[in-house]
Amino acid sequence: MKKILTFILIFSLMLFPMNVFASSSSNEIEYLDNGDYLIYTIEDDASRNFQPFSNTVTKSKYARYYHKNSVQWYVKVTGTFTYGSGTSKCTSSSVSAKSSADGWKIVNSSASKSKNTASATATAKHYYNNSVIDTVTRTVKLTCSSTGKFS
Repeated sequence: MKKILTFILIFSLMLFPMNVFASSSSNEIEYLDNGDYLIYTIEDDASRNFQPFSNTVTKSKYARYYHKNSVQWYVKVTGTFTYGSGTSKCTSSSVSAKSSADGWKIVNSSASKSKNTASATATAKHYYNNSVIDTVTRTVKLTCSSTGKFS
């Protein structure tokens, strides 16, 4: 019975590559002078990451802008990376940015990639009575190490 369970465990680990288990779930918080803040999170794209025996992974990193504990807008970079043998490379990068609150509007967004980093930049403007009262630009960078760790 032990041999069968050991075989099932080993076979399961072979089907699910280690990069699926090595996801980063830490959050970074950036506090702004006006009392608002941004929370940066890294998330898996599980639908793309089931690739047995592959060192290719797709992840996203969000920057969510909060005012009074409510999300006002976000910018997200999604990158696909290959890694291993002492190196890593970003093979694609895309941006998504959206406002979910009245008064905020995304006016510009772009994505880029360089070496092992995917980047996205977005500019959001806050309007009151048809006048701009605040402009916030943020760049989100997602970096993959040669061992598949993300930051």
